[in-house]
Amino acid sequence: MNLLQDLFTGLSVGLIYGVIGVGFVVIHRITGMVNFAQGELATVGAFGAVVAAGSLPLGLSVGVGALAGAVAGGLLYVLVVHPLRNQGLLVQTIATLGAAIVLRSIAQLIFGTRPYSLDPFTSGPALRLGDAAIARQALWLIAITAVAYLLINVFFDRTMIGRAMSACAINRYAAGVVGINVVTMAFVAFVISGAVTGLIAASAVPLAFATASSGLALALKGFTAAILGGFDKVGLTIVGGVLVGFVESFSASTISTAYQEVIVLSALLVLLVVRPAGLTRIRVTARV
Repeated sequence: MNLLQDLFTGLSVGLIYGVIGVGFVVIHRITGMVNFAQGELATVGAFGAVVAAGSLPLGLSVGVGALAGAVAGGLLYVLVVHPLRNQGLLVQTIATLGAAIVLRSIAQLIFGTRPYSLDPFTSGPALRLGDAAIARQALWLIAITAVAYLLINVFFDRTMIGRAMSACAINRYAAGVVGINVVTMAFVAFVISGAVTGLIAASAVPLAFATASSGLALALKGFTAAILGGFDKVGLTIVGGVLVGFVESFSASTISTAYQEVIVLSALLVLLVVRPAGLTRIRVTARV
């Protein structure tokens, strides 16, 4: 077992899970619901970049992936979530499960089941540290995750729309009373969630193949990261995603790759029972 290599591998995939978890958090903070189509938004972003790479430079292709995720997130809200706004959060959450199945089926019809990849942003061999190696694309993922984290925090803390969304997160009813359009804020939350998810998924295609069926696994691991972040803290959610990546990497190297998914999902079940508030010390309370 190469412990340092496991750390590098866990960091690479964990950042993907963490940013997808941030997508869960952004929507949950504003609406109180869980978007189980989040993994499919990542798939849309990944395939958006793959398609765009046929005619555009790689950097622009990743931008197209982020835009595709944003559009898919907006359409998901307009077509699926908003029409059910009077039916309760549980109904809306279940509807996103149905939307995830539809999006997955459409992706399989268009792209089939084979994996797709892109060239890395920076060519060259992996960087080595002793017996361990880290891909150059993983360094790009670290940089992109850091920039996304900073932009999200600046958006929520320094912009009028971000502050309005934060007000909705604290008390949706009071925000509506003072003139904030709660429906518009929810739409923006879905767009932002789709954009950050599509961005990280598109950036990860050179490192991890894009497949039409990958959305479910990404959603479950991103959901685990969001739980570790208490479904509220962006930074802790990214840390939670990295922890999930470490668990996955260590279980693959010490036990078997055949059981790594089972181990991660078992950890999720234990977490839901033992530590539903995640890494925070704040107890999770239900929205009314």
